[in-house]
Amino acid sequence: MTIIYLLAASQAFFLASLLLAKQQKSSADNVLIAWLVGIGIHTLIYFLYAQFGFSSPLAINLNAAFPYLQGPFLLAYTATLIGVRKRFSGPDYLHLMPFAGFIAFLLLTLSPGTFSILPDGATESTSIFAMSNLFTITLLISVPAYIAASLVLMRRAARALDSAVLPTKFRWILFCVAGLGVVWLIVIMSFVRSLSGGHNPSTHLVFVSLTLFVYGLGYLGINRKAVFSEPEMEALRKQLQPKYLKSGLKPDRAEAMHKQLLMHMDEQKPYLDGGLSLQSLAAGLGFSANHLSQVINAFERC
Repeated sequence: MTIIYLLAASQAFFLASLLLAKQQKSSADNVLIAWLVGIGIHTLIYFLYAQFGFSSPLAINLNAAFPYLQGPFLLAYTATLIGVRKRFSGPDYLHLMPFAGFIAFLLLTLSPGTFSILPDGATESTSIFAMSNLFTITLLISVPAYIAASLVLMRRAARALDSAVLPTKFRWILFCVAGLGVVWLIVIMSFVRSLSGGHNPSTHLVFVSLTLFVYGLGYLGINRKAVFSEPEMEALRKQLQPKYLKSGLKPDRAEAMHKQLLMHMDEQKPYLDGGLSLQSLAAGLGFSANHLSQVINAFERC
């Protein structure tokens, strides 16, 4: 059965290679490449451990830190796919703090032997849920929180397009959200079962679910040529007008503002003022300049 983990690792690396082969890679492609390579390494190490009794605690324990990156990868991919982010700045890297904190915790609290290759026949491993309660709680709530944040971004993007849902090509990200949600549900179930104090039989199930997630990424991604071929979604991404995604301006409010703008232009005739600017017009209406710009671009097709 463990061979499926090797197949999952191979598929993850294969999909990453397809993305690397793209002539024009977007920021979303680069995030997905890193995510797939991480999953590939994660499942490969587990395969070596389950199949051959891989005895490098360094690799095994550091591999246990990878789940802290699943949520940040999902949010980063969502943000770059719909155009909210083109590149990442300093504050964005704060999402890596739980991952870095867990590694620091290992370095400070575990014996030096934990970070070396053990002699043949000797074993030493660390369960991530056997660590500090702080890390356990942080891990369990992290992915659900990132899933919620990703769904919020998708909802804002749909509103920016004046639509109830995102266009079909963007719905690929829904599989990433749903698939990771299923994996994490199994992780939580695994943790709950471990509270009984006995051996936890769900470890393999967690990696089986991660394996199926990788297979699903490959099947659906290859069927959607925009993911693993040329960046066909760029035109749709531009429609989202990324600078407006954070404005919080809802479609019904934008429509009301447009009506007020038309009434103001008809009654007050501010266009007769030679010094008229976006800022002065917005001030006369009581709007922010950013919201007024969004209304004009949306309704007047400027």
